[in-house]
Amino acid sequence: MEQYLTATVDQSFLSKVRDADLPKMLFLSVNPNTLVEEPMTMAVDVSSSISRYTDGGPVGVGCVVQTGDVSCDSAYDSVDRLLQKFEMALREKSIAPVRRELQLRLLKLSSLELKDNESLSTLESNFSDDNDQLSYEEEDVLEFTEIFDMFEQQAPEGIKANFTKIIESKKIPIRRSRDTQNKKTFFVYAENKIMMKICNNLSPHDVFQMYDILRESKAVERDSFIKNILSQPVDPNALHEIPGLKDVAFYYLILALMRNHMLNRLYTHKLVFLFDQLKQMKVTKKETTQHIERALASLDRYPIASRPPGLCIIFIMVRDRDGAQKDLQRVRELFEKFYAFDVFVKKDPTSEDIKNIVSKLKAARNKFYDSLVVWFMGHGDKTNLKVSNGHIHRRLDLIEPFTQIEWFHKKPKLFFIQACAVKNKKKRLSSTTSPDMRGLPAATDSLGWKAKAGDQWTQKYDEHTDLCTVNTFADTLISYATMWYQSAARNEEGSLYVDTLVDQLRLYGNKESIENVLRRVHYNVNTVSLLSDDGQWKQAPYFESSLQKEFIFPKTDTNEKVNTN
Repeated sequence: MEQYLTATVDQSFLSKVRDADLPKMLFLSVNPNTLVEEPMTMAVDVSSSISRYTDGGPVGVGCVVQTGDVSCDSAYDSVDRLLQKFEMALREKSIAPVRRELQLRLLKLSSLELKDNESLSTLESNFSDDNDQLSYEEEDVLEFTEIFDMFEQQAPEGIKANFTKIIESKKIPIRRSRDTQNKKTFFVYAENKIMMKICNNLSPHDVFQMYDILRESKAVERDSFIKNILSQPVDPNALHEIPGLKDVAFYYLILALMRNHMLNRLYTHKLVFLFDQLKQMKVTKKETTQHIERALASLDRYPIASRPPGLCIIFIMVRDRDGAQKDLQRVRELFEKFYAFDVFVKKDPTSEDIKNIVSKLKAARNKFYDSLVVWFMGHGDKTNLKVSNGHIHRRLDLIEPFTQIEWFHKKPKLFFIQACAVKNKKKRLSSTTSPDMRGLPAATDSLGWKAKAGDQWTQKYDEHTDLCTVNTFADTLISYATMWYQSAARNEEGSLYVDTLVDQLRLYGNKESIENVLRRVHYNVNTVSLLSDDGQWKQAPYFESSLQKEFIFPKTDTNEKVNTN
């Protein structure tokens, strides 16, 4: 039975929102992660659902709304309806359907009734509280509160009140400082922010040409879904003349690709194909291509666009380790102050401490981080790392559990291990558990519409593509202080590996890929001559990586604001 919501709407705050910003705000509110959970049977059919989602005309200031529009109860419905409104806007050559959709979404969120919670969470309490999950409506409240702030608009009072209740009840740590550097802005997904930045730099003609490229491309001539997208009317003159309609056309294409599992935060080669073709067209006409080149560069990287950009967890054995406190100070200062990460430190951890922290990270409040960094500093050998109550296996007990956390799939996970790797004389540990080795997605196409590959490889694997799932060990980098069977240098002033890594990350971490930074670390460490009881020796760090894109730490200019224009 269809639910109806009756409420008085004071929309005076919304009248200040420009038409050009309306599609941006709605697109930013989409949770792209939910789009992989339920397949889309076909492109959106407006006629089949018009009775379910009716506007009933525009919503005005102080009017009473009585409609099924606001009874939407899932993220899938929300995205499908947004696609419908974008279709209507393109067909009617009007931004009005998009404005009505935003009004109705805000009405629903303002009308939510949430329980109060008197305790404010801290980052440390995240690792001792229950695994609270976020409902779709609660996540919507968090997103829209941040969206209004991004556009320097005041959110409705009802939404602001619910935001505070959610922060408290779900134990989401919000710093109390008024300094903008310490303000959390990570409820809007990074890939959406990246797409908005790309769209802002595109002209109406660029967007229209993207549709033309699809129409003329042989790569999609047998794709019925793309044909359905192209059936939507895109008037080049209207894209120029009507504020916001260019954005509607771009976001409609992006959402449709996402909804049909053809695009996500990791696999962006279809969009790269479009921009490559657009760049070639512009080069032929001797037009500027700098904005296209910037878009291609951003798509080649992991999307990191939120503050804090990630979570850094530091496990450090302090007892019987001279210089450990100085290592901790350097690492913590780098990630907490220089890169503005959330940092959690666990001194002298036990094996159970590590298991508990992994368990608490599965809470939905941690889903907004764009990256994960894990440090372990302590004694070790080739197989094991020493903890307070014994030993843990490097891979099975430290690395693998973190890679299996759902929120960090398709996101970069970096591990830095400062420990010796001397030969272990004990019997090698075994385990009855095995990694989740789901097939690595392999989207291929010699025409460029799919990931670039040779013809022979394409013919063999083209029918077995999957852009939704990943091997849990994918997107992981592990950096070790020393090669197997060798020692790692440390004295009362700290560790050579940590000193060098922190130095190079500070100098180049936000300019070059992490792999390039680590090569610099290896070079510098190898130049240092070390002295021990056995004579002179040199330390050789190394890393192993399954990263699929370029990872560069984001620049953290405290005065920099998200570009919404």
